[in-house]
Amino acid sequence: MLKNIRVNKQKRLFIIFGFFNFLITNTVLQISLLFTSILFSTILSQMINLLIGYNLYGKKVFKLNKLTNHFFKKYFVLATIIWILNFGIIRSFFYFGVNKNITALLIIPLLVIISYFFQKRYVFR
Repeated sequence: MLKNIRVNKQKRLFIIFGFFNFLITNTVLQISLLFTSILFSTILSQMINLLIGYNLYGKKVFKLNKLTNHFFKKYFVLATIIWILNFGIIRSFFYFGVNKNITALLIIPLLVIISYFFQKRYVFR
């Protein structure tokens, strides 16, 4: 029972801090998609996400007292995978005529679920 309460609190914190992170990184992504390539836009937003997310999720969600290079390396690998997915999906849908800004918004839930699962099971374990 206590474990379920802790996990539920962790999920809520992930969503709360994730929303803050989303507001910043998705604003950068949406604006940059209007003016630059999908490649540059997704890299820029992912770099911002990397800096914000690593600190927020590591310290506030997964309650680590000290973030080490070991955690950062694993978080960086996850961020790279998320970027590849983000870029690939946006580019693929754009190729088929779907607006890149709309695609970027629609894939957020998928990327959030993947990110949470791997942060919990791999990165901050």
